[in-house]
Amino acid sequence: MIRGRPETLMLVAVLLAALNLRGAIAAVAPVLPELRAELGLTPTAAGLLTTLPVLCFAALAPASAWLGRVVGTRAAVLGGLVAIAVGSVLRVVDGPVVLLAGTFVVGAAMTVGNVLLPVVIKTEFAARAGTVTGMYTGALSGGAGLTIALTAPVAAVWGWRAGLGVWSLLALVSAAVWLAATGRRTSLAAQRPAGGTAGAGAMSVWRSPVAWALSTLLAMQSALYYAFTTWLPSLLVEDAGLSLSTAALAASVFQLLGIPGALLVPLVLGRLRAQRGLAVVVAASWGLASLGLFLAPHLWPVWVGLGGLAQGAGISLAFALVALRGADEDAVRRLSAMSQLVGYSVGAVGPLVVGALFAASGGWATPLLLLVVVAGGMGVAGSVAGRPVLVGGPAASRSTASSA
Repeated sequence: MIRGRPETLMLVAVLLAALNLRGAIAAVAPVLPELRAELGLTPTAAGLLTTLPVLCFAALAPASAWLGRVVGTRAAVLGGLVAIAVGSVLRVVDGPVVLLAGTFVVGAAMTVGNVLLPVVIKTEFAARAGTVTGMYTGALSGGAGLTIALTAPVAAVWGWRAGLGVWSLLALVSAAVWLAATGRRTSLAAQRPAGGTAGAGAMSVWRSPVAWALSTLLAMQSALYYAFTTWLPSLLVEDAGLSLSTAALAASVFQLLGIPGALLVPLVLGRLRAQRGLAVVVAASWGLASLGLFLAPHLWPVWVGLGGLAQGAGISLAFALVALRGADEDAVRRLSAMSQLVGYSVGAVGPLVVGALFAASGGWATPLLLLVVVAGGMGVAGSVAGRPVLVGGPAASRSTASSA
């Protein structure tokens, strides 16, 4: 690829696309009370507005990888951005059924970006895959923070429908930039003849211990992140004695700290041949945050800050390892699909398990201790996934170069 302006435009396109991959989910929380009051949603239906996209992340990951192979990675991402815009508008034009249908469209479209953007990063920025992945995951957190901050002011003036629907504009702008950056390119996936080595690549990925370790790493990271996201405000109110408004502010800080957490990872990756030590540090940070909330909830600013940095670093590391461990574009696509199928399946049930333990035990001690154990599992999986070994493709037996 020609260096300079085309590469810069491609980077901008990737980061803009990433801004759309969490925002439509985060936008629901600020307007949920008004939305429920107008549409008469039950708590279960309201919960689906945030859990349905996460379930899509898991269930539709293999289909997204298949779509990338059939139509080309870049064309599929473009289609996903347009679908996010369509789904964002669809979910505000009518009642509960259309709202959920639009939410499903948004979740499915986001899944395409989740699976295929790491492939684009691998092929377009191979020498800087770790650095660009850190910027990409920082943009994921930034997109969530942006929508949380701006949805409520828009809804206060024009109503909750405008507050949710306005984010279709960001998706359309991102699609236009993506088309400008990739319109004259031919996808490597589209160039690959059908019936090539894809079958062998698929078998090597699903039989690889490193691929399973990477999937487990993302699963533990997702379970911790969604458990904290769902229950942190309630925990701080009940165990730390905070007001609901202060607990909500703490939860916002937790989310926003994911940005510097994500950006710290590439600074370290560039100096490492293996990433085992980094994975253990991130997992230990998650474990300390959980244990700290159990033993010393009055020090909640420390634990919320540590957890916020850990969640950003954890997702950045997981996605960077997908790009670094895959031997070629097809292997990265399959690793991305496998890890997200496994990872988000576990992540979606994490909050449910924590909630059930809280209900059964009547307190937060047991759920928090479980999260400490989950963090330990993340560290073990990371120590395997961080080995410098390539997965999939003819180069799978070679060690990776230090190209993060």
